[in-house]
This record gives sequence, C-alpha cells and structure tokens, in this order.
Amino acid sequence: MSAKSGKKFLCVILSAVLLASLMLPALAANGKCVRDDVPLLVVSGFSEYPLVDKTTGKNVWPPDRDLIMSAVEKALPAVQALITSDKTKADYDAFCDAVIPAANELFSYIKCNPDGEPYNKDVALANQFTGPVSDYDYEEVRSVFTNEIVDIAVDTVGADHTWVYGLDWRVDPMVVADEIHDYVENMKQRTGHDKVAIAGISMGGCIVSAYLAKYGYDDLTNITMLSSAFTGLELVGALFCGEVEIDEQGLYNMINESTGNSTLSDILKQTGLLGSILPYVDELIECEKDRIYSECLIPSFGYTTGIWTFVPENRYEEAKEFMSFRMNEGTPAQEAAFWAKVENYHNNVSLQIEDILKAAQLSGVCVSVVSNYDSQMPPVSSAGNLTGDQVIETVHTSGYATVAPYGETLGDNYPRSEYLSPDRMIDASTCFFPDNTWFIKYQNHVEFSNQGVNDNSRFFSWLLVAPSDADIHTNPDFPQFMTYDSQSKTLSPLAGKMGDVNADTSVTVVDAKLVLQAVAGLRTFNGSEKWVADMNYDGKITVADAKAILKAIAA
Repeated sequence: MSAKSGKKFLCVILSAVLLASLMLPALAANGKCVRDDVPLLVVSGFSEYPLVDKTTGKNVWPPDRDLIMSAVEKALPAVQALITSDKTKADYDAFCDAVIPAANELFSYIKCNPDGEPYNKDVALANQFTGPVSDYDYEEVRSVFTNEIVDIAVDTVGADHTWVYGLDWRVDPMVVADEIHDYVENMKQRTGHDKVAIAGISMGGCIVSAYLAKYGYDDLTNITMLSSAFTGLELVGALFCGEVEIDEQGLYNMINESTGNSTLSDILKQTGLLGSILPYVDELIECEKDRIYSECLIPSFGYTTGIWTFVPENRYEEAKEFMSFRMNEGTPAQEAAFWAKVENYHNNVSLQIEDILKAAQLSGVCVSVVSNYDSQMPPVSSAGNLTGDQVIETVHTSGYATVAPYGETLGDNYPRSEYLSPDRMIDASTCFFPDNTWFIKYQNHVEFSNQGVNDNSRFFSWLLVAPSDADIHTNPDFPQFMTYDSQSKTLSPLAGKMGDVNADTSVTVVDAKLVLQAVAGLRTFNGSEKWVADMNYDGKITVADAKAILKAIAA
C-alpha cells in the first residue's frame, strides 16, 4: 500500500470512528445503551435526607440547633424541679406537664395526621434528584445525601448511570413505591437499558420491598438489601408494645462503642451517676407511661405509616392492640384510613417479602443481603440484648439468621455447618438466603467507606451490580463472614477460613499436610485449628478433611 493510499485508508477509519462517536448519544437515548454498566438506583434510609421547613429554610429533621435548644430551654426548669423534688406522682405529673408540650413542639414538623398523611405541608425534603447524578452539581448531591455509598455507586457505574432517591419517611411506603416505579421507568428511558439495579439502605429496604410487592421485579437485574429493616426492627416492635426498660450496662456498651474506649463509661461507673439517675427514670416511665405514649409518642410517631413498616411480623398484632387503645385523636374515618394503609403494607409486603424475593431470584435477579453484627442496640427496650449494628438487629437485617445475644456466642456445642460463623455468633442457615447473605462484624449501620484500597467499597462495588449467579462462594475476597476496622478502613475475612489451618489467609497443600500430621498423631491442634480443619463438620479430624482441603484447592 502506497503512502497516499495509506493516508486515504486512515482518513476513512477516522471518519468512521468520528461518525460512530456522534451516533453514540442517539443510540443511548433511543435504543440500547452502548455501555455494559447497568443503571443503579440507591434508595436512602430513615433521616438520611434532611427535611426542611420551606417557609423558614430550617432543617426540622434532624432538627437544627436552634430548634433543639428551644426545646431544651423550655424543658430544663422542669428537669431541675424534678431532680430536687420528692419524686412523687404529682412531681412526675408536673414534669410531664412541662416537657411533653416542648417535645410535641419539636416533633410538630414531622408528625402525621390520624389518617397517616403528613401534618405539616410546608415540610419537605431539602432536595430530590430525579435524574442521574450527572445532571447535578456533584457537591450539591453529596451535601444532601452525605453517605459515601453515593461515591461507591458513581465509581461503580458512573454518574450518568447512578440515581439516588431521597426518602420522606412520613409518606405511606406504598405511595413512595409509585415514585420508585417512576424512577425505574425514567432510568430505562434515559439509558436505553431494559433493566436496572436497585439497592435499599436501612428503611430504604422497606421501600424496595413495597415497590417489589406493587410492581414486581421484571425491570430489575439486582436487588440489594444494605443494613436493611426489610423484615422489621425489634426495637420498634418492642416500643410499640409498650416495652420500655433502660439497661445501664447497655448504655455503657454504647458509650464504649461510640468513643472507642471505656474511659467515659469507667468514670460514669465510678461516680455512680447513671446508677443514681436510672431508678428515677424507671419510676417516671412506670408512673407516666400511658401519658407519654398517648400525649407524645403516638401523636408524634404513632400515626406515621412508614414507622409501622418497622414492626416485625411476630409483634404486629400485639403492637396494634397496644397502640390503637391509646390512639385518641381523629375521626372514625381517619382511623379507618390510617389502619387501611398500615394493613396494606403488613399483608402485602411484610407477610409476602420472603416469597417475593425468592421468586425474583428464581427469575434470574441477583438478590443480595448485607447484615452487620456485634454492636450494642439502643438499651431502651427488651430488644437491647440483641446484637446488631447499633440501629437494626442482625436477625432482621439478615432475613432471620440465628444470632447469639449481644456479647455471647451460640455455644461450643452448637451444631457445625458451613453457615456457622467462625466466632460462633451467627448461623446463616436460617436466613431467607443462606448463600446470598453476607455478614460484617463491627461494621456500624450504613458505615460505607470509599477512603482506601482495603475499605469496604470494593465489596459493595462488586455486590451492587454482581451477576445473577453471584453468591458467598463466588468471590474469594468476600466470603460470607467478614470483619471491618473503622479506624484503618479495612475490610477482611473473619479469622477462621475453613481449611486455613496455619492461619496464613490462604488454603494450600501445607494445610492438608498439617491435617495429615494431626491424624498421624504428630501434632496437636488447638481449638481454632480444629475448627477450620474440620471440613466436613463431623467434629473429628480425619483423612477425609485433608482430602476436602485438596479438593477445595483444586476447585
């Protein structure tokens, strides 16, 4: 080929490339997307997007400093009077006379009417981004949705394929489901994809569940529940059944976890400050429980249908009986409208979500669940002894794993299986999805990090758009049980990987040799070594275990 011919050929190639590049936007807008990245919708959780009073511009939930200080100033004299009083029934009544109105004023911005509709029409989300993140200033998006899951999503599929949904938790979840449907349709139209991935964080998992119950899963490639309350929240179930009790040790545990050391809790123990106050708190609750519920908690939160999504299936009837007896506002028509909304979610979502998710998985949707554990739950009810992520109990974020109480294990004699965590705290075999549920020890609620090469972003980036056949065995970097160090931002497998007898983080022929040495009586295993060497979970170390290790290596 001559130089002149070569130049002509090069011009033709460049022209073709230029023409193709000009056509790409049209192809993306009017047909199939030319990119493989599936569009991803992240549904936020409770209180992740601020609620704003549009008339004043103030953040009313979480409340801004001025609103909080105003409530404190109004309540403080009553607190001081109670401390110096004889703590009689009349003293507790006087305390409630002053404090309940102050609390109700603070909560007036976010309460709902007796029919379940938001009370204050001037309160709304600070912002709602209806298009892909690329349509907006990124800093603006992150100033509203502050969780690093946004960064992880954008790094995974790109800003033009990432949508974020801000949850107004006051609104009926079945109505919110309609908005999620609109988002999905918009995502498909904007990107040209037939299907999208969806992830629900915390209460966002309840909203994803409502969407699935109402619209199905035909438009989805992935459903990911992230620290989600999709099966409820034991804390709310207990509180809605009137079970209020303060656990002193639980308070110390939460202080330790929040500060990273026991210094403050040790001081409180030595001074006896909490120990001297809590009996009076218990007495106040005993004397004024009905009043606190009927005059404050129920008007502020009891008529919020979204909060009722947190009531677990097994506590629902008891909670309904306890709460309805104390609901003394509204007309019969409003009462009927409210319970119709609550029952709709309970009957069509709470009672059906397991079947819905399993049907989605059978249809080819990748269903994944991430559950955190080994943190103290709020010690204000009978649910305080359960282990969780400080906000939601592990039993619920996992879809009903068998979980040891906080600070305990399931016991040395608990039956071994491939789904039993090395620390003997979790049995994943009872989950909705034993092979599609991951557990992260020490990771707090919605603690997503995109700060370093070893943080948890790699895991979530993989999982959010994982292929349909992905499970706990697919990616060796992310086994079913992991642990997270929030100080070093490090996610790693939980110690005790099956077959890793010498604890060097990999399973090799060396481990099989060690098993054979133990069988021959040439070495003695300690408890941890026995745990990981017993490949067939029969409680014995035999040649069969060495063979199983070699088989795992070959695989």
